[in-house]
Amino acid sequence: MQDSAVSPSGETAASASDGLKVGVGIVAINPALDVPLAGYYYPRTPVGIHDDLHAKALVLGNNQDQIVLVACDLVRLPRSAVEDARHRIKHSHAIPPDHVLITATHSHTGPQMVPRYVERLGSWIADSVDLAVGNQQPARLFEAVEEQSSLPHNRRYLMKDGTVVTNPGFLNPNVVNAIGPIDPRLAVLLAETPQGRRMMAWVNYGLHQDTVGGDWISTDYSGFLSETLSDSEGPAIATIFTIGAAADVNHWDVRQHGPQRGFPTAKRIGETLARCVLQAYTHMSPVNSERIRATSSTLALPFQNISPDDVQKAERILSVPPSANVDFTLDRVWATKVMKIHDSKTLHLSAEVQVLTIGSLAFVGIPGELFAQLGMQIIKDSPFPNTFILELANQDIGYIPTEEAFQQGAYEPTSAVIEAGGGERIVMEALALLNACHE
Repeated sequence: MQDSAVSPSGETAASASDGLKVGVGIVAINPALDVPLAGYYYPRTPVGIHDDLHAKALVLGNNQDQIVLVACDLVRLPRSAVEDARHRIKHSHAIPPDHVLITATHSHTGPQMVPRYVERLGSWIADSVDLAVGNQQPARLFEAVEEQSSLPHNRRYLMKDGTVVTNPGFLNPNVVNAIGPIDPRLAVLLAETPQGRRMMAWVNYGLHQDTVGGDWISTDYSGFLSETLSDSEGPAIATIFTIGAAADVNHWDVRQHGPQRGFPTAKRIGETLARCVLQAYTHMSPVNSERIRATSSTLALPFQNISPDDVQKAERILSVPPSANVDFTLDRVWATKVMKIHDSKTLHLSAEVQVLTIGSLAFVGIPGELFAQLGMQIIKDSPFPNTFILELANQDIGYIPTEEAFQQGAYEPTSAVIEAGGGERIVMEALALLNACHE
């Protein structure tokens, strides 16, 4: 793209405001090909790399403070890797841990978090931040929200017999309707140089990154989003994608024929989102970067109660190898959950909730897969006009359903390790942190 003297909002971009500096750093985080793929209940060995996985860091700083956000093309983030990266970043750049938010994009075609991969992950993340700090330059920020409601579908359905089923199958005649919402918001943060050159687009959207399937390493649809924006804007722009509240939202339209999976599907979704981003450029508002804030807190969320009989039953179920190419059965999901709780040797888990803000914009780090309804509640009640929900931030405590969903059952509550009501506690904590940053 050619340099322009006009910002997306039509304002002259003659100089950076408020002493803001923006830096982007990108580091490849590809696993060895003998590391199994993550995301399913049966093993998959990658046959190759379709497109590179990355840790993409964004550093935003003014004359008083700076914050760091890193998006990793992974299904989840181990807490140990986050702590390692934060320690390195603090040592190298004196940036406090609660000013560093690290999140996973939830690609189901990335590596499992085996020890030898996790041992390297923290240093890779820190390397991306090193590059971002070194690349900082004066810039201006702009924000906008576009809507894209045709791609996402709530995957939890009420059936004719009164039960609730996750992903009930294509053209299933027993489906009545979806029982949860989708959030159509596509939030965009754009960084421009003082001369008006677009240097970074941060895109946040609540749709499961499980469209490719198969056995190739891939970023999923976010890779096609980035590729399409680069084709349109030029290779100088860095696209950073983060997933919103999407625990119960995917791309499958069960009222249409299947299968709806593969690289063509991911490409279609990525290109559609890229068009939304380009549309967002036409109505962006400047972000006042005078005020940067950061805070986090840790909740002690009780595990569900399990009995010795539950453990014995779970061990029996898991002693039978899973069927090839069968994603899951509810008994196996339940058994896996029971053993996670049993192996933890504690009565609760520690869950970090984090908020970073710059001007009228807030990033909320959620430590697991959040139901869309809960994310939409945070956005609705947030004192910040534009609030990005970043699920799978800094760790992964698993599914975070609504209290009502625990009563309804189906896959996500069966998999969740936290007690009912934990999601609502996370919402309350996030709103408290948002209000504290807004004061």
